Amino acid sequence: MNILIVNDDGIDARGIELLVKAAKPYGRLFVVAPKAQQSAVSQGITIHEPLQIDEEVDKFPDVQAWSISGKPADCVKVAIEYLRLDIDLVLSGINDGPNLGTDILYSGTVAGASEAAIFNIPSIALSTDFGSWEIAEREIAEVLEYLIKGDQLKAGVILNVNFQLREHRKSNGIRWTRQGYRIFSAKFRHDNGRYWQEGDWVPTENLADTDVTAVTEGFISITPLGIDRTIDDHPMLEAK
Repeated sequence: MNILIVNDDGIDARGIELLVKAAKPYGRLFVVAPKAQQSAVSQGITIHEPLQIDEEVDKFPDVQAWSISGKPADCVKVAIEYLRLDIDLVLSGINDGPNLGTDILYSGTVAGASEAAIFNIPSIALSTDFGSWEIAEREIAEVLEYLIKGDQLKAGVILNVNFQLREHRKSNGIRWTRQGYRIFSAKFRHDNGRYWQEGDWVPTENLADTDVTAVTEGFISITPLGIDRTIDDHPMLEAK
């Protein structure tokens, strides 16, 4: 199996290093990752400026790797449409910070996996609590074995994985979930004529079967996502 690994934290990030190490038993790996931090860029692509694409010969032992000046979705496009890699699975991450609920609308990590879904390739996005690399390193092997060897992959489906929050040192297991709600409230800091967007997440009530509840209760959350955002039961669709 040919596996493409991308991320949004950049090719030098700790998370992609852990993911490459964990994915090696499952096939031939290729890495295409941003040169620099690309968090919260969602599924943007670079069309108004040129891309720089550099082969990283010594970055990961025995793994072909490239860094690009673009975004996570660009990474998938470069791999498939420029490098012409024949990819069977895309792994995106491991992200430094959760991608829960409405975070996925902004997430570059989920966007990398979503771009794979456009090409009808199975994909997995993986995220851990901020700075919780010991959790990700401990849990990643079990998760990949469960999803890949357990035949949980499906063409065009994004599996959004979030490891438990850091206060739960050991997970309570894996829970399949729905996307919940996690609203980011922005605050703007003025500094010498520039405005920095900062803020935090607003406490939001979530149902028991959501990703937000699962990780809060110490579970590893797996949420199947798609790229079709149509509301099937909208009355205007029913009327037609």
